[in-house]
Amino acid sequence: MKILAFISSLLLTFSIISCQQNEPTSPENDNLQNGKLFMKIDKENAPESVVWIEAFLTRQGYDTISGLMNLLSDSTADILLENIQAGEWYLKVDAKDSMGLILYSGETDVQIFAGFTTQVNLVLEPTGGGFGNIHIWVTWGIPSDNWIDYSGNPILSPSGSYFETHGVGQSNVLFIGGVYKMWYVGDAGGSNKFVMYAESTNGINWTRPHPDPVLSPGVSGSWDDLAVHPGAIMFDDGHYYMFYTGWSDPDVQWGVGFAESTDGISWVKHPEPVLLGTIGWEYQIAASSVIKVDSVYYLYYDIRSLPYVKIGLATSTDRINWTRYSGNPILTYDQSWEGIGVYYPNVYEKNNHYEMLYMDKTGTGFGMATSSDGISWVKDESNPFFTKEDTHNQWASYKIAYPNYVKVNNDDRIYYTGFSSAFAPFKIGFVTK
Repeated sequence: MKILAFISSLLLTFSIISCQQNEPTSPENDNLQNGKLFMKIDKENAPESVVWIEAFLTRQGYDTISGLMNLLSDSTADILLENIQAGEWYLKVDAKDSMGLILYSGETDVQIFAGFTTQVNLVLEPTGGGFGNIHIWVTWGIPSDNWIDYSGNPILSPSGSYFETHGVGQSNVLFIGGVYKMWYVGDAGGSNKFVMYAESTNGINWTRPHPDPVLSPGVSGSWDDLAVHPGAIMFDDGHYYMFYTGWSDPDVQWGVGFAESTDGISWVKHPEPVLLGTIGWEYQIAASSVIKVDSVYYLYYDIRSLPYVKIGLATSTDRINWTRYSGNPILTYDQSWEGIGVYYPNVYEKNNHYEMLYMDKTGTGFGMATSSDGISWVKDESNPFFTKEDTHNQWASYKIAYPNYVKVNNDDRIYYTGFSSAFAPFKIGFVTK
C-alpha cells in the first residue's frame, strides 16, 4: 500500500497539464481564424525515467498537430502548438523514457478559440510500460494439510417434498463419466427413511433428475419396511452395488441389504439382508463403506451396542455371502474426543495405503486412521482433523456426521451432514483442501 500511495503522489506532481480551463487566457492578433494551445510541464517533479513529452491534437478532417520536448535538454518545460483551427480537438499527451517507451499518458477534449491561447491542465496516468524489479523475501513455514469448509455450505438442502421433511444427509458420492452422483437419505420423520438421488457437474450445484426415492422401504412385514439408508455404494464391472442399512423397527435388530442397478436410479433388491445383527454386542449393524481388495470385498460397518459404538469388518467374494472378521471390532474409542463411540467409517485407497474417515458418536468432529491392509488401523494423533466449530459461519455448529471422501483429479473433498440445531432439518455440505 505504501508503494501505491507513492506512485499516486508522483503523478500529481509530475504534470500540471484536465481541460478544466477552456476559456481563452489572452488575445492574439496575428490570426483571428486560428488559436494556440499552451502546456507547461512540472519539470522539477517529473519522474527520472521520463525524458520525452509528446502532445498530439487530432480532429476529423484535419491533419494531426504534434509537439515534442526533451526534459533533459530543452531550456523550458513548455509546449506551444500554434496555428490550430478553432473548434473542438482531441488532445493526447505521452511521457516516454529515453528509448521511446510510453510510461505515462493522458487524454482529453479541448476547445480552441480563434485569436486566443488555450491553456490546458492534464494529469498523466501510468501505463504500466517499462521495466521494474521485484524483491522476493522467502520464509519457510510448516506445510498445511488443513481441511477448509466450503464457504457456500450447505450445498444440498431439503427440497420440500414429503420424503425430505426432516432433512437430507448421509451422502454417498461417486464421480462417474464426468458427473458427480450422490445417493443420500431423505428423512420423512418417524424413523421413516428413503434413498434419494442427485447429480452435479461440479459437485457444488445439484439437481434432482429423479425427485422420488430411488430405493424405498420394503412391503409391510419385510425386514426393511420402515427405513433404508444408502450405507455403501460402489461402481464395479459397469454396475452399481448398494449395501444399505434397513430396519422395520429402530429398536430391534438392524441389517445390511443389497441392491443392484445399471444406471444408479432403478435398483433391484436382494430379498433378504446379506448381513444381519446378532444377539449380543452386534445387535444393530449399519453398512458404511465398501472397497475391493484384489478379488475380495471389504465391508465396513457400525456395531451398535448402545450406548457404545464400534467399527467392524466383513469380507466376501460374491457380495452376497459375508464373513465377519474374527478380530472385530477393528476400531474402537480410545482417544478422549471420541467419547464412547466411533462411528460411520469411510474407507478408500490412497498412495498405496488405506485411509479411514470416521466420526465420534456425538457428532463433534471427524478423525482419520491409516492402514496397510485395510484391517489393522493406526489413528492420527492430531485427531479430530475437522470439528463442528470449523464449519463456515457455524452453519453446522450443533453436529456434523457421516464423512464421505471423494477425489476428482487434484480436488479432495469430504461431503458430510450438518446440523444447526437439534430440531432444524439437517443438510449436506463439504470440506476441501
